[in-house]
Amino acid sequence: MVNQALHILLLQSGTNTDLVFEQLKNVRSYIVARQQVNTVVAFENLVFSSNWNVIIADFGDTHLCHVDILRILRAASNSIPLILIADQINAVDAVRCLKAGVSDIILTSEISRLHESINFEVESVKSRQLQSQEHELERQSVEAILVGQNQVLELIVRGTPLPEVLNALALVIEGLSKEMKCSFLLLDPKNKQLYHSAAPSLPDTYVQAMDGIDIGTEACSCTIAARTKELVIVEDISKDALWSQNRDLALQFGLRSCWSLPILTKSGELLGMFAVYYDQLRTPSDADKQLIIKAVHLAAVAIELARAESTLKQTQAQFQQLAANIPGAIYQFLLKADSSYSFPFVSPSCYEIYELTPFEIQQNPRRLLDIVLRTDRVRLATSIQLSATQLEPWEWEGRIVTASGKEKWIKGAARPAKQPNGDILWDGLVMDITESKRTQAALEHSEAQLRYKASELEQTLYKLQRTQTQLIQTEKMSSLGQLVAGVAHEINNPINFICNNINFANEYASNLLDILELYQKHYPIPEPEIQKQAEAIELDYLKEDFPKILSSMQTGTDRIYEIIHGLRCFSRIDDTTTQNVNIHSIIDSVLLILHHRIKASGHNPGINIIKQYSALPLIKCYPGQLNQVFMNLIANAIDALEDFFFLNIQKAPRQDVNKPTIRISTSLCSNKSHAIIKISDNGSGIPNEKKDQIFNAFFTTKPVGKGTGLGLSISKQIILEKHNGKLECISEPGQGTEFVIEIPIL
Repeated sequence: MVNQALHILLLQSGTNTDLVFEQLKNVRSYIVARQQVNTVVAFENLVFSSNWNVIIADFGDTHLCHVDILRILRAASNSIPLILIADQINAVDAVRCLKAGVSDIILTSEISRLHESINFEVESVKSRQLQSQEHELERQSVEAILVGQNQVLELIVRGTPLPEVLNALALVIEGLSKEMKCSFLLLDPKNKQLYHSAAPSLPDTYVQAMDGIDIGTEACSCTIAARTKELVIVEDISKDALWSQNRDLALQFGLRSCWSLPILTKSGELLGMFAVYYDQLRTPSDADKQLIIKAVHLAAVAIELARAESTLKQTQAQFQQLAANIPGAIYQFLLKADSSYSFPFVSPSCYEIYELTPFEIQQNPRRLLDIVLRTDRVRLATSIQLSATQLEPWEWEGRIVTASGKEKWIKGAARPAKQPNGDILWDGLVMDITESKRTQAALEHSEAQLRYKASELEQTLYKLQRTQTQLIQTEKMSSLGQLVAGVAHEINNPINFICNNINFANEYASNLLDILELYQKHYPIPEPEIQKQAEAIELDYLKEDFPKILSSMQTGTDRIYEIIHGLRCFSRIDDTTTQNVNIHSIIDSVLLILHHRIKASGHNPGINIIKQYSALPLIKCYPGQLNQVFMNLIANAIDALEDFFFLNIQKAPRQDVNKPTIRISTSLCSNKSHAIIKISDNGSGIPNEKKDQIFNAFFTTKPVGKGTGLGLSISKQIILEKHNGKLECISEPGQGTEFVIEIPIL
């Protein structure tokens, strides 16, 4: 510390002003003038206006560069020390400043040593002023320090290996002190041990013996300094307890005193140790302390730079390996505020995709975008603009055509980051997805073929199912037809017998009644026994009713004959050849068979059948199959009417309900090429959502167990495929249903 007030010139130092003032409190007495100068002339006037002891300037915030300040001071032969305050400074700039003559550089993270630096620089100047000889020696020493410092800094800047830099630094310090023997030890962070990196003046045997000392032990002053991270001074190794383990070793080589100073990072992490040995008892002076502090500072810079360079090389190697092994190209895309763009980085693997080298892309970014297909460029530009506007991840895939004419599919993905100057930088990856696209296209083609094959199989299966059901139905109807034909044949014989004998019975009964009339005429008064028997059998009623009975029997046999005729027509279901038939006779035979469902019985009001037949020619068709169609349609109409009217009667039994009606009409189309048969009912109709499905196999609107869903499907197949006709359904809910059949006459 100094005994008189120091005149300190504080040039405008921005945000660091408060830090500087706080540290100046450690100086006993000072006068600070805070000034801002903008020109060389103003600074020259300010320098000569007072006797300044120290000038403090901010490295990054002064209006005058430190080079200008030093030039003015040197021109005035002024030895005022210049101390720079810096938030951060790289090694190259630090070397340049110190080489130019800056007394010291204080980082804001090390601002606590500002007062020591001030005191050191002031004491140096004061000493030079008091003793000219000492001043000259000091000047020479400073010059030597600067020369040595510059030598070491040059080695650092050139990237000299760390052991060589530390060895040169040790020689510089030893050359300046003449008596020091310097040693730099580096910490191995894994096992917490110290190893010599440079010790040019220490015996090799001693260096080898002290290599690998554990900082957790009491081996020497270096282990204590490593743990406390403070300067440890051992004036007499022979007596100090810190050297109890290695005292004899040190004394054996004539080492009597040792100063140990830790080499730390800005954050306080231990890098290693700087040890100074003397052959005699020695306590460091302030100049010695400043010298070793400078040595430690330079060593810290060298070690950190070496570490950073090693880490950078390792990172670069890892990145290069990663970039080489990634299936694609890594890149950076920069979009500037003026809409210009560039590629700050492109990995070498881009050539495999674009057939362009990174140098070609960086020299002319337009070349990369020019190979994008024109049809995809607008979409690419839009995606980039959207990502830039919303700062959302960018994704795009499209096609390019390389210089060799290859068309490729590429896919890119990147994340944008807005820079302080407004530019936007994307870090991304682009991949060649051509094979993936081809595989996808082949897969889609295969899927399409499989879908087509599946559709064909489905159609084939549907046809097989339909054919199977038709065969089953045909077989069933054929069996039914054979059964009906057999029954009709069996009934036909006794009916023929009855029909043939009823005429004789009528004749015989008439003859007997005539004779009876003659007996009553010629013998009006019969015997009492005969009269009694006549009264018992009601002879007069018998004579009147017996002919009626015979007439009723004749009517019954005629009805049975009609039924047999209808059964015979129905039994032709298995006909395999076309015949010219009367459509009306087929319809009538179906109605005859279904008569039991049409007539009224009990609560069933019966169904009103309205036939509106027009004159039709004989039509060539398959009568048995056509019979099956009419049977299905009329039976469905009966089912619909029974369900609908039975439900209405249950809901409103006392209300009048229109009688269920089936209307059957026939006609010819306008050009008389087709016969049109319409079968309609006045039932509930078919819901719209089911109308399109009624001709599908196994679809039915009837309750479970009542319908098979095959009748309409088979009927449409018979009309369309067997007769080249049409079968349509016209229905509205609540308006009934009508089926329209068109059959070509020829």
